[in-house]
Amino acid sequence: MKNIIIAILFIGFGSIFQSCSDDGFPVPPASTVPQFTYTIDNNEFAPAMVIFTNTSIVPATVGEARFYWNFGNGDSSVEENPTYTYTEPGAYQVKLVVTTSISLEVKETTKTVVIKDPNAVGIPIYYTDGSAVYQGLINNQTAIFAPLSGITLQASYEMVLDTLTNKLYISDLDTGKIYRANTDGSEFEDFRIGLDSPIGMAIDYSGNKLYWSTSNSIQRTDLSSTDVNAKEDFATGQVNDPEGVSIHFASGKIFWGNYDGGIWSKNLDGTNETLILPDVESGSIIVINDRIYYDEYVASGDIRIKSAALDGTNVTTIATGIGRVVYGIGYDASENKIYWGDRSTDAMMRANLDGSNTELYYQATSDTRGIVIGN
Repeated sequence: MKNIIIAILFIGFGSIFQSCSDDGFPVPPASTVPQFTYTIDNNEFAPAMVIFTNTSIVPATVGEARFYWNFGNGDSSVEENPTYTYTEPGAYQVKLVVTTSISLEVKETTKTVVIKDPNAVGIPIYYTDGSAVYQGLINNQTAIFAPLSGITLQASYEMVLDTLTNKLYISDLDTGKIYRANTDGSEFEDFRIGLDSPIGMAIDYSGNKLYWSTSNSIQRTDLSSTDVNAKEDFATGQVNDPEGVSIHFASGKIFWGNYDGGIWSKNLDGTNETLILPDVESGSIIVINDRIYYDEYVASGDIRIKSAALDGTNVTTIATGIGRVVYGIGYDASENKIYWGDRSTDAMMRANLDGSNTELYYQATSDTRGIVIGN
């Protein structure tokens, strides 16, 4: 009897579900998804022709789709796949708007198209947003950054530039690797693998070594070694999670800041490991002349750039009002300015070394981390 009752119940439920389908129970139509790709000729230098390929998803149920393009300079098009020539360099916010006749949707998407100036000169500057590396030039023109082709990252926070060999070293937290590439993005390769959460890095030119932070130590390796597993411990027992790393060549010292508190120094010969600022929670550090510059977490949404003497005394505040922990402070020696990224607003800021003349240098659309400048 129990089996008969169960069978009747299943038949009843089946009838209910079938009747819903037969009655034309309304199913919401799939949404339109605007999207596009593009290619740029002339190696992306002005004048450059851009071919836009419309890859929008337009379900049949939404009706006829119409496309409207805004090329970011006042010009527009209603073609499905337009071609457009930019005669002037710049970073153009290209917007694609898709409208539909039945569902009456209005959907849009925007991408930045960078057209480079073939005559531009200046100091090279780089940053990472975690998944790509971007390159620009510091000069008297509006800042323009373009991604380096050939570099693929998962969670990069900091970089360092070897100015002797023009090589970028890029740490990747998620892959546990440090990558190496030319400054144009070519020859992208594994430099060291199997690392524990690498973030900050610094180059000791006199010793030909690269130093980096892990989750609980500072490690180093010989730059000339081709062994991707070659590494040695330099400072261990750093339970507060080291992040930023920098070297002061004149004194032969390395400095690092801990995410959970403490800025340390140590001689490059391995002696005199010293806690110089015990309570500072920091993500980045850089030594400029005879002072260290670092970010300090004061409270949620209240990050500050500060400076101190090499022994941790004479602390001054350089910048306030930063929304998230900073990763990567850059220094432009030609203008004597520091650069940092505010990851809450995707802004790259700069100021004089005393904090005066703070200004927005570049408004990005994603994180500005790992800033390095090729002085």
